Amino acid sequence: MKSLLDYAMRLLALIYLVFQFLVVGLALLPAVLFVRIFWERGSLPLLALAFGVGYLIFGLTYLVLVVVVKWLVLGRVRAGEYPFVSPYSIRWAFVGSLVNLAKLAILNHLLGMPILVTFYRLMGMRVGRNVTFNTCNVFDFDLIEIGDHSFVGGDAVVIGHVGESGMLKLRPVKIGSGCTVGQSSVVFPGTTMEDRSILGAMSLLPKGKVLPAGSVWGGNPLQEIRRESSRPVESSGEGSAET
Repeated sequence: MKSLLDYAMRLLALIYLVFQFLVVGLALLPAVLFVRIFWERGSLPLLALAFGVGYLIFGLTYLVLVVVVKWLVLGRVRAGEYPFVSPYSIRWAFVGSLVNLAKLAILNHLLGMPILVTFYRLMGMRVGRNVTFNTCNVFDFDLIEIGDHSFVGGDAVVIGHVGESGMLKLRPVKIGSGCTVGQSSVVFPGTTMEDRSILGAMSLLPKGKVLPAGSVWGGNPLQEIRRESSRPVESSGEGSAET
């Protein structure tokens, strides 16, 4: 029985991979049709420019397909716990693989641009006004809420999931207005950053932690640095990293 299950999982992984790249092929279609127009004109400069624009067309088309597939295959993600080997977890992982491929194909070229925020909104994230993302390491969009005028720094990670004891655990993440997530920092599921709070660069915000309004935190393990209208506080060693 175990051997049969193993073979079934291998077959599922192959189907999973084939379908993923079928989506890529579908996204390539309008780009190929665009390049073909200039290919037939016989001008190398125009053809070179067409390849550049065609890549952009491919990337944007792929993002549209990712949004469509996400809502068709998975729908709105809700907090909860699901076994690793379950239909829901498999669908969740499939959509995640499409997003990971989007990072390589196009999202890394859109950092800091409004179009990146638009993509996150279409994927289900609640994003306020004048929010800037300098990272595409963002997952579980439906579980993430970010208030107005917040900033997420380069290579920062914001996720709403964790794998523990054979379970996929999905938890909400709330980042308030006027917040900053520093460069290369990690925000784990079940966390809250209240308005105007700051998570310093290369810091880890562990599961379930709440950063009070106006406070500044940093490090791993996480330590409070200061609060609004207050002197710097001494380290308490609170908020050690969780994996």
